[in-house]
Amino acid sequence: MDRRIAWQTGPTGAMARVLAGRIWRYELEPVDGGTLVRESWDITPDHQRVLLKLGDIYSGKTRRDMTRTLERLSGLVTGERDPG
Repeated sequence: MDRRIAWQTGPTGAMARVLAGRIWRYELEPVDGGTLVRESWDITPDHQRVLLKLGDIYSGKTRRDMTRTLERLSGLVTGERDPG
């Protein structure tokens, strides 16, 4: 059974030289009562990785956005959609 979903973000063409590159992943693990989902991202190929490594500027936003994404996915799977 496949347990990993991954994709690479960014535009194509000329803009890809400055914006593209980040790889996002969801790893799914069956556990009692459901599925454990781990979300991760790899900035190795990201053209903006230098900015991301400068400090903790994005960590709060990234954590918040990951939480929101997982909540939306959970709602889609369980049928309990958040009206917001």
